[in-house]
Amino acid sequence: MYPERSDQMSFVNKTIKACLGGFLRLFGKGNVIIFESVPDFSDNPYAVYQEMIRRDLHKKYKILWSCSKDVTMPQTPAGVGYIYPLKKTVKERLRNMYYMANAKCMVCCNRFLVPWRKSQPCFYLTHGTTIKQVRGYYNLPEPIQYCLSAAPAVAELTADALRTDINKMFSLGFPRNDVLLTANEPIREMLGTTCKKVIVWYPTFRQHASGSNVSSGNALPVIHDQQAALELNQWAKDLDILLVLKPHFAQDLSQIKALDLSNIRFIDDEFFRIHNIGSYAFVASCDALLSDYSSIYYDYLLCDKPVGLVWEDIEEYRQNPGFAVDLDVMCKGGVKIYNLEDFKSFLKEVAEETDSCGEARREIRDLTNYKPDGKATQRVTDFIVEKACL
Repeated sequence: MYPERSDQMSFVNKTIKACLGGFLRLFGKGNVIIFESVPDFSDNPYAVYQEMIRRDLHKKYKILWSCSKDVTMPQTPAGVGYIYPLKKTVKERLRNMYYMANAKCMVCCNRFLVPWRKSQPCFYLTHGTTIKQVRGYYNLPEPIQYCLSAAPAVAELTADALRTDINKMFSLGFPRNDVLLTANEPIREMLGTTCKKVIVWYPTFRQHASGSNVSSGNALPVIHDQQAALELNQWAKDLDILLVLKPHFAQDLSQIKALDLSNIRFIDDEFFRIHNIGSYAFVASCDALLSDYSSIYYDYLLCDKPVGLVWEDIEEYRQNPGFAVDLDVMCKGGVKIYNLEDFKSFLKEVAEETDSCGEARREIRDLTNYKPDGKATQRVTDFIVEKACL
C-alpha cells in the first residue's frame, strides 16, 4: 500500500515539475551553467569555473553559483551571478526554479544539483576519494549522468560509496589538485616565521559544530590537554618546526583555539582570505602534512612530501563510521602516529629529512591519481564542454 502511494506521489511530483519546467523555459534561453560547492566557490567546481572564465565561456553563457550562504565573490566578472536555493523568499525560490529549468548544464560537488530534464547533463565532481565509510550518506541521484573519480583504480570505490552505476564514472583526476603540483607560495612570510620546516595539520572533524560527535569525541587526537600541547610545542621549537593547525570547516573550534602556542599555530579560512591564497596552494607549499582519515591524504601524495597519519582513535573509527578501503594497502604511504611519542618521532623525521615512506607513498600516489601532470582541470573542462555541447 505505502510503496504504491509513494510511487503515485513521485509520478505526480515529476509531472508537476515537468509542466512547471516547460512553462519556465518559455521565458528563458537555455544558456545557463550552474555551479555548486561547499564551501561556496571552492573545490573541483571552482577550478573548472576558473577555466571556463579563462576560455571566455561567461561571454556566451550566463554562469551562476548556487550558494549555500548569502555571499558573492569579490570582483564578480560580467556574465556571472548567484542563486540562493536555501533562501525561503518567494522571489528567490522562483529565481532558483527559473534558472534550474533553463540550465544548459550543472556542475556540483556537495549539494546535488538534480536536472529537471534528461537533456540537462549534470557533472558531479565529488569532494574526494573516500577512506572513511560514507556509503548511504551521499547517494547520487539517478538523474545525474556523470560522476568524476580521481583515477580508474578508484572509480569503483567512488561509485560504490555513492551507490551509483559504474558506467557514470569518468576518471580524469581532480581539478582542485593541479595547484598541488605547481604551488610555491611564501608561506613563512605569511605566517611570520623563520622556522626551517612548516608542517600543516588537517584533522578530520571529530566534534561537529552542530553538536554531533564522531569517533572518541575529542576535538583533537593525541593533544588532549594543555600539558601535551606544551610538550609538543617545545619539541617542535627545538627542531625548528612550525606546526600549523587547520581544522575541518565543520569542526567545533573551541578546544583547538586554546592551543595557539609559539610553534603550534591555529589558522582558519580567514587566513586564506587575508593572504589571497587557496587552501591547497598553502598545503602544497608546506614541508609535510599531518592528517588522519581524510581524502586530503590521497591528494597530498601528488606533492611527494612526508605524510603523518594521526591514528590514535582508529579503533573508534572502525566502529563509527568505519572504513571503505584496506588501510594496510591504501594508507601505507603515511607514517602512523598513535601517541605523543610517535608524533614527536614524525616531527624529527621531517626535520632530518629521512622520509621513511617515500617509496610506498609514490606507489599509492600513482594508483589513486590519474596522470599527475597538473592538467586535470583542462581534461575535466574539455569533458564537460564536449558532453554539454558548450
